[in-house]
Amino acid sequence: MSAGDYAYTNAKIGALRSRMLTQSEMRSLIEVASVEDMLTLLKGTYVGRDISKLQDASILNVEGMLYSSLAQEYERIVHGLRREPKAVMDRLYRKLGGEVVKAILRLKHAGVPPEVIRSSYPIFTTRDLPEDRIQKMIEAQDVRELVETLKGTDYYKPLSKALPAYAEADSPAVLTSALDSFLYKNLWGAVSALSTRDRAVARDMIGKEIDLRNVLAAFRLRGTDVSTAEAYFIPVMYRVRREVLTAILGLRHLGQIATELPQFGYTSLIAALLKDYDSLSRELPFGMRYAPASAEAAREYEGIASVLPLEIALRRHMVSLYQRAFRGDRFHIGVPMAHLFLRENEIRNIITALKLKEAGVEAEKIERMMVF
Repeated sequence: MSAGDYAYTNAKIGALRSRMLTQSEMRSLIEVASVEDMLTLLKGTYVGRDISKLQDASILNVEGMLYSSLAQEYERIVHGLRREPKAVMDRLYRKLGGEVVKAILRLKHAGVPPEVIRSSYPIFTTRDLPEDRIQKMIEAQDVRELVETLKGTDYYKPLSKALPAYAEADSPAVLTSALDSFLYKNLWGAVSALSTRDRAVARDMIGKEIDLRNVLAAFRLRGTDVSTAEAYFIPVMYRVRREVLTAILGLRHLGQIATELPQFGYTSLIAALLKDYDSLSRELPFGMRYAPASAEAAREYEGIASVLPLEIALRRHMVSLYQRAFRGDRFHIGVPMAHLFLRENEIRNIITALKLKEAGVEAEKIERMMVF
């Protein structure tokens, strides 16, 4: 698409972005006394009309409503594009549906009854996953039957192919990783077909997202055999070589990152984040187990690592990356991609704030979980 072709889409995105909550508004939301007060404040924002329509404005229903709104924004933006950019954004949209599939797969694997799934998961629909298909997924007797309900969608082939490995491992991660790999490979292929300018922008955005997902996966899987861990990595390499992921798997503690890892595209970023890792971990509003960054702390504590502090820090890095798309020339595919990423991040912030407020967490601790 030419620069002029993006004019309509940019105008639409400009209007949508003007409604999004500012950091100041998010902080005001966090500082009120109760969930009810938070919902009252939200009713004064662009999501207020939809919240008012809910018969039961529970956190679960608000979450489902927000993601339904996001799916509608995907539809509107995809509709306004043509040719290769439309194909890329359409495959990006399928990733949103993939999150629904993965969530229900995990619940089905755990043996959660259909009525409990309906009452515990924020159901929302996409073009590929209308209400009737989602209901069939929820009603399926087991994971294998659930996969069969997805025939006719892009999700069916990778999941059905992974069923034998799932049966052997008895882990839903086998299926969710297979689906992620398929969706990202398809998206990466569509990016390769873009024109020069769009391809450079999209490769940088999607490539870095894949890189950091793989890095996080490697940190979560530390101590796992390399051949086992391989199945959980997205098979696309941008700036992270496979030997880097293998080296991360072998780290006994995070303090070794400076001495045991080969230099790679994110060495300085990871090193900078780890400087504040221990302090951030202690400040999070959970009595979580986490992997100490320093060798000294590691000698006192070696346990199953939570990488939530690192995940939050990397998400903040990605937010800053996507915000740059709105500076300077905006006539490229990075603008719609960035908007949808930031909208989803906004939803995650709102729902995190609501859930932590319901749990009685103090405002200052909730703010540490926010990603701006």
